[in-house]
Amino acid sequence: MDPLGRDVSHEARSVTGRSGHGEAAVREALLDSGRRLFAAHGYAGASLRRIAREAGVNPAMVHYYFGDKRGLYRHIFEETAAPVLTRLRRLLFAGSTERDPIRAFVASLMGTLAAAPWLAALLTRDVLAPDGEYREEFVRTYAVPGGSGLAELIAREVSAGRLRADLDPELAALSLMSLALHPFLALPVARRVFDVPAEPARVARLVDHTVRLFYSGAGAPAPLGAFIVTQEETAP
Repeated sequence: MDPLGRDVSHEARSVTGRSGHGEAAVREALLDSGRRLFAAHGYAGASLRRIAREAGVNPAMVHYYFGDKRGLYRHIFEETAAPVLTRLRRLLFAGSTERDPIRAFVASLMGTLAAAPWLAALLTRDVLAPDGEYREEFVRTYAVPGGSGLAELIAREVSAGRLRADLDPELAALSLMSLALHPFLALPVARRVFDVPAEPARVARLVDHTVRLFYSGAGAPAPLGAFIVTQEETAP
């Protein structure tokens, strides 16, 4: 049933039958349409009707698969941002044997932003803008657990002697997040000025630069002969 009491399960089967695709394809078409239109127009500017039209289905299909427009929007964020939080939790709590957990987190975050270029547009329009439609939910669901988790990871690295003993973990987390996020938030302008390696195939260079820059200010003084491991040096 949709919010108007209509049985849309039969309609979903009819649509998939006429199109020759399964329900999974219809659902993915709605997600793809939603990503593009939310990124271009923001949550408020992307109508449910247009999202459905560009996906080639009836608007009732949004209710069938996601509950409502908010549910579709929430799912788009969740499928992309949640894995970054999961990666951070594993680095913190699962007895990770990562040689460089800071690099692992930065690679996860920047790799996600590179693979989903529409995500930075959503953050700009619906989280960072003064009237951001999704700000409160984003802060509660992603920013608070992500920021506190990264600060905890940095504090652990300080205790292990890999970062400076006088480092403020919360301020260091803010600085690291800024270094990792800003190239993607600024990409519409930055790519016209600099050779920003923000595509998935080139993002390793940007990750390496970001991690080196962070360690140059936050890293503990290295003993004689020590060095910062780069991605190229750890590659098989």
